[in-house]
Amino acid sequence: MQFRRALIIRFGGMGDILLATPCVRALSHAFPGMEIDFVVGGGMAESLTGNPLVRRVLTFDKRGIDSRIDHFAPFLCRLSRENYDLVINLHPSAKSFLMAWATGAKTRVTFHKQMGVDPSTGRVAHAIDDFSKELRAIGILEVLDRRMDFIAPETAYASLEIKLRTMGWREGSKLLVINPSASRPINRWPLERFQALAAHFAQTPNCQVIVTGAPRSFRTVMDALDEVSLAAAVAAVDPRIIDLAGLLTVKELGALLARADTFLTCDTGPMHIGAAVGSPMVVLSGAADPNRTGPIGENATVLIDRTLSCVPCRDRLCARGDVMCMQNLSVENVIAAVTERLGWNLRRNRGRRLPMVS
Repeated sequence: MQFRRALIIRFGGMGDILLATPCVRALSHAFPGMEIDFVVGGGMAESLTGNPLVRRVLTFDKRGIDSRIDHFAPFLCRLSRENYDLVINLHPSAKSFLMAWATGAKTRVTFHKQMGVDPSTGRVAHAIDDFSKELRAIGILEVLDRRMDFIAPETAYASLEIKLRTMGWREGSKLLVINPSASRPINRWPLERFQALAAHFAQTPNCQVIVTGAPRSFRTVMDALDEVSLAAAVAAVDPRIIDLAGLLTVKELGALLARADTFLTCDTGPMHIGAAVGSPMVVLSGAADPNRTGPIGENATVLIDRTLSCVPCRDRLCARGDVMCMQNLSVENVIAAVTERLGWNLRRNRGRRLPMVS
């Protein structure tokens, strides 16, 4: 088989899209010269812009105006004119099936989620591998390079530098970035614990603490969390903490995480950006299964309490009602993990440029 132009479809959050980027790289290597377009959900284009392996990023807000027939029909017509000969549908739904059909592509591959536990490992398949398995249908039997890709351009590093200096960045300090939010309440660590940890490291010599969060224009679907207010509550414990919540573009966040000495986060979109740019991380996990969606590689410490029989439940809501999995992660243990990561010297130069595939 030989393909000339492909369309990949994956809606969802930032992490869902980044977890599919190893598929993009595998396609480019298997079919040199292939042009790859990628359909993402509304507001998610920055997850892929700058990736030289993606020709165009097409956005489709499935919950917004794009779902209206007077918007959806022209979108389908646009796809029909692109002469795709391959569609990889990684988000099966009525709308994505219509998109795949509209292309007229002779080869259409659809993702089928596999959540069964592998008896040889006792684990479920990582999402990267679950997406990648669909490429077997077109002759790509194994995806060896499982790295995710997020590209922060040089302009993002430059504008970030200006913002850091304006906010009183202490040059030469160890940089600890804290993201206290998560898209789902079940994945969040208690505010008072983030405050205690932030206060500890703000008082640590040669350590600069920065708190991040999405702008107020973004609200979580389940409870409309105001991440700017949450970050402000964490930063308020010590005037030396820099609060950048709502002040960074997505690309600037990637640049910040690429230069961080440690990134403390729950399982949420920024965690995947941090993993893609090679940031040393401490990830607080409970309901989210790190074997399924957690960072891969040796530069991440995942804290999870597996003594609870329900962990990880991989659910949206806590059946117990107390989110004990996150409550059981003590401040002392998280401080110890962050301290260890801050002293860890291995860094990978990621997030700048990908090699062009010809």
